[in-house]
Amino acid sequence: MNDLGNISISSEVVATIASSVASDVEGVYSLAGAEPKNEFTKFFKSVSSSGNKGIEVEVGETECTIDLYVIAKMGFQLPALAGEIQKRVVKAITEMTGLKVQEVNVYIQKIVKDDVPKLENADVKPLDAEEIVDESEL
Repeated sequence: MNDLGNISISSEVVATIASSVASDVEGVYSLAGAEPKNEFTKFFKSVSSSGNKGIEVEVGETECTIDLYVIAKMGFQLPALAGEIQKRVVKAITEMTGLKVQEVNVYIQKIVKDDVPKLENADVKPLDAEEIVDESEL
């Protein structure tokens, strides 16, 4: 509340900021789907239309708490990676929303190699017409 009226920032806004910032940290492959901690949370997640998988946010009047579920890239020191995510998320949320960030909990769910070739980079050539065999000839 200020002199002009109420200001309310939704948890969806905080989740979008945190998700974007976390995804930009070197060593983060992606955010993972978060498993709800209890039945109460499961119920509200099932009726929510939130598109921010891998993140849970609680927003109060002046503060927020964030849980991030991360898939990390192989070769990065995980505690340092989590610390960098926490630092950047706190800074972005504080600067953009004015909310006090109580906690940024980082849960590293999985680690993956980032050297898997994508299909467009794979050495795959199309078959020539003569190489295609008619099934009726078999």
